[in-house]
Amino acid sequence: MAWLHVHHHSEILGMPVQMEVLLPQSSGGDPRRYSTLYLLHDMGEGHTSWLRKTNVERYAEEFSLAVVMPAGHRSYYANKFYGKSYFTFIKEELPAICERMFPLSQAKEDRYIAGSGIGGYGALKAGLFTSHIFSKVGSFSSPIDIAGIADRVEVGNAVDIFGPLDELNGSRHDLYAATALTDPSSYASFYLSCHLEDVFLGENESFAQHLTSLGVSQMFEKIQTRNDGWEYTDYALEQFIRWLSQKNPDISLRRTK
Repeated sequence: MAWLHVHHHSEILGMPVQMEVLLPQSSGGDPRRYSTLYLLHDMGEGHTSWLRKTNVERYAEEFSLAVVMPAGHRSYYANKFYGKSYFTFIKEELPAICERMFPLSQAKEDRYIAGSGIGGYGALKAGLFTSHIFSKVGSFSSPIDIAGIADRVEVGNAVDIFGPLDELNGSRHDLYAATALTDPSSYASFYLSCHLEDVFLGENESFAQHLTSLGVSQMFEKIQTRNDGWEYTDYALEQFIRWLSQKNPDISLRRTK
């Protein structure tokens, strides 16, 4: 695999943005364009965290998958009420930039997005609002309830990001509201997982049931590892990538331990 450190200027954000990129290395001038996973980090982490704390490079190499890991800073992957449009950057500008720079497929069925924690929330939102861009979405122990997410942010910052807090439910930041605003028949396929001891387990289980009630293709896994930190996240990432490789996204594959 080729590992690239990229600094590029974002027109949407109006500033330089960093990302790490893994690209399969082919010999003999292979003209193939690769499927791509856009991988979003959690709050308190950065765009290098996936490479430093998981086996993402090994998984990507096994499945000949390109992986793009952008810096999301503390944006909550949202178009901020007072600030920059990170959600538009993630769902529109980032894929366009990467597909111009690298040998990546431009087909919807070859674009995937996933993340852990708040990164998973951003990925789910992208999958709901941009079903014409991403075909499969992964979320690893991510918060679902928008009011709960805002409660974990300092009030001033929460207003800057989300706008009036008493208007959050039903807003563009609300994942449940997103399912009412868009056509479920056009959705991506969703993979949600949560650690059995994670505080967001109930939220994820309820949202998975909600997607099922809409007829949306989804798989929900409860995962037990020794801790709910990077050991869990690494395992969940591998499960998601193996799920991507299946023709039937509803098939659950479990690693033999």
